[in-house]
Amino acid sequence: MKTNRTNATVLTLAVAGSLALLNVLSVRAFARADLTQDKMYTLSAASKDTMKGLTEDVTVTAYFTSELPAPYSSNARYVRDLLEEFRAASKGKLNFEFLDPMAAETEEDKAAKKDVKRDIFGRQFREQTSMEKELAATGIQPVEIRVIEDDQQQTRRAYMGIVIKHQEKKEVIPVVQSTNTLEYDLTSLIRKLTRTKVPVLGLVLSGPDAQEKLQKVGAILSQLYSVKPVDLAQAATIPDDVDGLFIVGPRTPFSPAAQRAVDQFIMKGKSVAFFLDAVDVDIKTFEGTPVQHGLAPMLASYGVTLGDSLVLDVKSAQLNIQERRGFMVVSQPVPYPFIPMLERLEGDSAITAGITGVTFPFAVSVSAQGTATRTAKVLAQSSAKSWLEKAPFNTDPRRDWRNETITPTGAYPLMVEVSGKIPSHFAADAATSNPDGSQLLPESQQDARIIVAGTSALLEDDFMARANQALLLNVTDWMLLDPALLAMRARGMTDALLKPEVPETTRNIVKYGNALGVPLALALLGVLRWRMRESSRATVTV
Repeated sequence: MKTNRTNATVLTLAVAGSLALLNVLSVRAFARADLTQDKMYTLSAASKDTMKGLTEDVTVTAYFTSELPAPYSSNARYVRDLLEEFRAASKGKLNFEFLDPMAAETEEDKAAKKDVKRDIFGRQFREQTSMEKELAATGIQPVEIRVIEDDQQQTRRAYMGIVIKHQEKKEVIPVVQSTNTLEYDLTSLIRKLTRTKVPVLGLVLSGPDAQEKLQKVGAILSQLYSVKPVDLAQAATIPDDVDGLFIVGPRTPFSPAAQRAVDQFIMKGKSVAFFLDAVDVDIKTFEGTPVQHGLAPMLASYGVTLGDSLVLDVKSAQLNIQERRGFMVVSQPVPYPFIPMLERLEGDSAITAGITGVTFPFAVSVSAQGTATRTAKVLAQSSAKSWLEKAPFNTDPRRDWRNETITPTGAYPLMVEVSGKIPSHFAADAATSNPDGSQLLPESQQDARIIVAGTSALLEDDFMARANQALLLNVTDWMLLDPALLAMRARGMTDALLKPEVPETTRNIVKYGNALGVPLALALLGVLRWRMRESSRATVTV
């Protein structure tokens, strides 16, 4: 007996010693495995290359209030871990510090926080402390979060912002609300601070009305690029410093001179994205106006064909329609097939990788044909349950689809890309000169890039959700030859679908199997064991 106890003691001590030794060794030799589908917890190649390319110091200051409740506490931990990896990849060129603004308050600040006043309406307020004023001047604003303290739900002011500095320049992330795109945000802002030349993106709009609808486009693009308005109606020239061109929703036909300017811009090996409409729909009244942009023949010479019918899809967004019922106004969601919602985008292009849930409102089909010198890809297409509707278009959301016979004929391509050697639409005029005196180029001198979408409404503020924003930025990065950022931006956006299409019968089997199958299996197992025990008892003889 004593020998057994001795052996057990030795075994216990050996296991404890092995675990202690393993713990000591793990401090020096740390390793981890990232098993997520899109490697969310591993620095991307773009981040590593950006850190390795730093030649001057970059300082990151993270302002996080300590002892934040969940889920904000995990955000702070993720930010710290991510900055640690950034610093390691930069070989010390990137330095960071974590500061708690509350801990840095002076005695005067603490006294000022207790001095609560009331305005003329009886609302409580207090003067900002010196630390709050300093952070506000930097661009960091506090947020109100709900916490449980002393068994009561209370509102607490907290900071969760980041400031990035390089030389005399700085960029700010006011609030870290989600960590899904934080690596992309940090990498892109560090690139913006340290690059020697800011890419210039030309923006061709159809007038003041379009500028009001597309305010988010300018705001999003201007964070990373220099956005320059280009008015081809006044002067059919594109400035030489423009690196890429967006043509968004023209409402009047392009003049021959304007078309020639765009054509020769492409022939220089530069990139153009066309977002074109067949109808302009007022989202408030749902009245449609036919649109003539006159670009179809030029695009046809590049191998791109625009349809003239709208693509409607069963898999679409929903609109809230208000209806009066007696003395009440009821808001009722209704499907609106004029706004196809794409579960996933197409192809192996870096533009579309990982992006789901993009909407293509009031879109026409668009197809592209490749050749030996140029490639063509479909970037987005409607589902198999889509169909076409010819003009005149009835875009009324109250339209009763039950009284119509619909036969799905999809899928239809909604967005395409063309790249490679592209012939000029004006190649027959090669002997002539351009208005600026330069010789007309009959073919693109370098590999040019063209993207054509059958709608511009996907960029309007009303539809600019996160997925559409990601698609806009991916298109821009692809045009400006900065593909390293594309895959990183889509991290965390991919839905883990088992299959693109799951029959309703299969869904019901899985749903009810999960809900009822396990309890029934346990019940059957219990009955089986009970019967086995009863049988065993019956065979026992006294």
